[in-house]
Amino acid sequence: MLPHVNPTIVMGFYYFPRGGSAQVVRYLSRALVGTRWRPTLFAGSLGGPAENSNAHRFFGDIDCHSLDFSAAQSQWRAGGDPMAELVPMPASYENKTGVPDRIFFDLDDAAYDRQVDSWKTFFAAHSEIAPTAVHLHHLTPMHEAVNVLWPDVPVITHLHGTELKMLASVHDGATGDSARPWTGEWVERLQRWAGDSSRVVVVADHDATLAQQLLPVDPCRVTTIKSGVDTEVFAPRARSHEQRLALWQRCLVDEPRGWSPGCPEGSIRYVADDLRAFTDSDGRPVPVVVFAGRFMQFKRVQLLIEAHHLMRSTTTCRSVLIVAGGFPGEWEGEHPYDTVRRLGATDVFLVGWLDHHDLAEILNCSDVFAAPSVDEPFGLVYLEAMASGVPPIGTSTGGPLSFINVDPQNPTGWLVPPDDVAATSCALAEAVSDADARTQRGARAARFVREQYSWASTADAFVALYDEVSVESKRSISSQPAVPSSPRPDRPTIGVA
Repeated sequence: MLPHVNPTIVMGFYYFPRGGSAQVVRYLSRALVGTRWRPTLFAGSLGGPAENSNAHRFFGDIDCHSLDFSAAQSQWRAGGDPMAELVPMPASYENKTGVPDRIFFDLDDAAYDRQVDSWKTFFAAHSEIAPTAVHLHHLTPMHEAVNVLWPDVPVITHLHGTELKMLASVHDGATGDSARPWTGEWVERLQRWAGDSSRVVVVADHDATLAQQLLPVDPCRVTTIKSGVDTEVFAPRARSHEQRLALWQRCLVDEPRGWSPGCPEGSIRYVADDLRAFTDSDGRPVPVVVFAGRFMQFKRVQLLIEAHHLMRSTTTCRSVLIVAGGFPGEWEGEHPYDTVRRLGATDVFLVGWLDHHDLAEILNCSDVFAAPSVDEPFGLVYLEAMASGVPPIGTSTGGPLSFINVDPQNPTGWLVPPDDVAATSCALAEAVSDADARTQRGARAARFVREQYSWASTADAFVALYDEVSVESKRSISSQPAVPSSPRPDRPTIGVA
């Protein structure tokens, strides 16, 4: 028995658009259009309508209400506390310096209450009736706001892996996170929110295991639904050497967006003469290796630069390394630009943060994708590269194990041990020196993604999950005694802002 016709679902995204999880929200929301469960999206937003971090610009024609963090960011720029605003900045799963958002573990109870209040007020202002179900991305204070407003509505929590990495840092004692003043309170909250969820969705089996270890969650309520790939945007498209040079001219010389520590977009600039790196002495194109992603520690972009420099220094192999991404002003560890300068690495170019269509064109003008991330939660960008016919180099950890070289007899890329500069350098050398291997692996990769990772199948899986949770919720409500229930002791009453 399916739930009533035209059920309503609220989808929540706590952050302003950046990174892979925002792309998942965008593509999933679009893929659900035409199904019985078209969602209303509540999302964070930052900046004006021309900025990529603006929710309405990023999510486009999706039915979206946005909570604007711009005032909090302005407060931070003026020397104030962005977490003390009526609409505070969202907290982070990462401990970064020089940015307005802070790691959850640094926020006290008052800051937590402001986070909950801002979202509860926002939900209430745009929701006349309780939805049939709520789909929340990440574990965040949105959960508490929903629990207070709609205590009987089932919640589906969609983990994207970053929250698990933060919890793992406490569990393993590998960083100073466990010593932060509010760590215990936040760990308890995240565990409670996950435990109260009707379902916990993970994007890879690797994350399902972590969720059961760190949260913990009943295995019966954990389901793996892989994210899809836009195979219309990301597809193999041949580009001539002249077309490639025109792209690098635009991205590196004419419209640079690379940035150095403490400086704005475009502060890293190149000149036309630097483009000679893309052509060898005989006039032939030099293979291009591309990295794309945020400059987070687990991405190991610094290790990739070191491996590329080692290959260039110890072999006759030659290639250009393009470093795309790095949300402006955000990085962990050594900034990639500083890594390049420390090593004296040559033919490494930073192109800055890109939208999806720019990334697709850069992939079409590249030969190898390389991201030696350790325990990558999923790795949508690897799949986007594969869909473009660009074979990836990844590590034998995390999400990429589920889609790179699944059939060892028909490889689609290269897998190397984690944190191994020498092995990564060898994989780079093999990839850039063997054009036939690149072509064969790239063709297999594109075919594999088209067959296995469509957004239509992902949306179908969520529709089935929404139906299932809705039926369970109806049965649970009908079986409850018709007497007022006492407030749950772990549900603090938060005052309306």
